[in-house]
Amino acid sequence: PGQGMPMFSGPELLRMVEQATYVTVNDYEAKLLQDKTGKTLNQIADRVKALVVTLGSDGSLIRAGGKEFSIPTPKPAAIVDPTGCGDAYRAGLLYGIQAGWDWETTGRLASLMGALKIASRGGQNHQYSRLELMDLYRQHFGSRITL
Repeated sequence: PGQGMPMFSGPELLRMVEQATYVTVNDYEAKLLQDKTGKTLNQIADRVKALVVTLGSDGSLIRAGGKEFSIPTPKPAAIVDPTGCGDAYRAGLLYGIQAGWDWETTGRLASLMGALKIASRGGQNHQYSRLELMDLYRQHFGSRITL
């Protein structure tokens, strides 16, 4: 439910989690989800394929398959506007999931997308080619991806 999370009760939120394949929340939403459901993040993660918690400039945590992956955030070229950063992150996350990538690679692409977004004003005014994204990924993480 994202920003609408405060409108739901703990049992309603838990029912949503149980019907989901993945849960992606920011740090505020993660705390709220724990407080309302009475479940720890590990208990929530056990109910889905993956639990993703974004932490802004501190990166993100992905809990999947009983493991936790700490994903760094690349240093953005500039900090202009956070509008849409979560959406950009999720775009990278969904790309990696549908491509069948491992969680570390998927999380890194997601994190890169959020870092690129924050450097431009507005939610959809950032544009990068596949080649640019692959090069930026290599620059920031030292490994290659194919998009």
